[in-house]
Amino acid sequence: MILHLIPENVDGCAYHRIQIPMHNLKGFDLAQSTVLDGISDEDLKKVSLVIMNRDGCISDIDKQISRLKRFKIPFVVDVDDFWELDKHHIIHKNYKEVVSYRIIKLLKAATAVTTTHARLARKIDRYNKNIVIAPNALDKAQSQWHEVYNDHPSPRFGWVGGIHHVEDIRLLLPSFAKIHMEDKIHLALGGFTPNEVYMVFNSWFSNGGKYGKYKCINSQDVYNYGNIYNSLDVCLVPLLDTKFNNCKSNLKLLEAGFKGKAAIVSRCAPYTDVFTDKDVLFADDWYSAINKLHENPNMTIDLRDSLNEKVKDFEIKKVNIIREQLYTTILHGK
Repeated sequence: MILHLIPENVDGCAYHRIQIPMHNLKGFDLAQSTVLDGISDEDLKKVSLVIMNRDGCISDIDKQISRLKRFKIPFVVDVDDFWELDKHHIIHKNYKEVVSYRIIKLLKAATAVTTTHARLARKIDRYNKNIVIAPNALDKAQSQWHEVYNDHPSPRFGWVGGIHHVEDIRLLLPSFAKIHMEDKIHLALGGFTPNEVYMVFNSWFSNGGKYGKYKCINSQDVYNYGNIYNSLDVCLVPLLDTKFNNCKSNLKLLEAGFKGKAAIVSRCAPYTDVFTDKDVLFADDWYSAINKLHENPNMTIDLRDSLNEKVKDFEIKKVNIIREQLYTTILHGK
């Protein structure tokens, strides 16, 4: 039996890296729990393999590693972000002092590590040599990832994301100033939650509430947030070119592609690893890129269709073959 650790409050990492892959695995007896510490020794002994994303479902790292080793239960740690955050990241201090230490302990002890791409794998290599790359993928069977094509008379350019992207969105501010002044381009902020950070985002996008061609879209949970993209025509995907960000996955472009949206994206890794000028519009200047697609609807359609075709390789059933092979090797040596 393969035990998947999934937190009670499922976040994006657990959803994409553990829950959805688990529900699409074939040929295994599966179980799940919210916390490893709460499983009795008797029940844990029935488990053949444990799968986890980072350290989120373990309280006492040392005790649980020792228990898994004592019962000779192999475990796979999934890591989808670099554990050394940029200094400007809002949770940098606590993460460095607590979380990074815990993640590294798990990496050293794990039977194998799954991760999103080769760049992050090179960071893991110093702690564990048994690394398998399983790219992020989406489940087309989930209705939130079905394409939605709009007939907006003027295309809407929008960003969808969380509170940890302050410096990324700051890249757009010079362009927003020109857009607000010209008053012709429609903007949208997706994933709004009434907190201090999103209020800043809201002010940036809306010119302090004065810009009329602006739409604020409320956040949704991980099982529905793909529907936020329904209101957009072109996704803005800014990313500051840093060591931490370069180790992130290309999930935002997968989401845009699955939803049938064109994308304007920063010219940096991880996006340049997979996608080309045929798939996305790389923004060397954000205002020029936005204005270009605003004035060229046929180009928007071409980029939309190319990206939609490109991301078909990142459907969960295709990518899950990698996990199935890894788990079979661990369990049966094949």
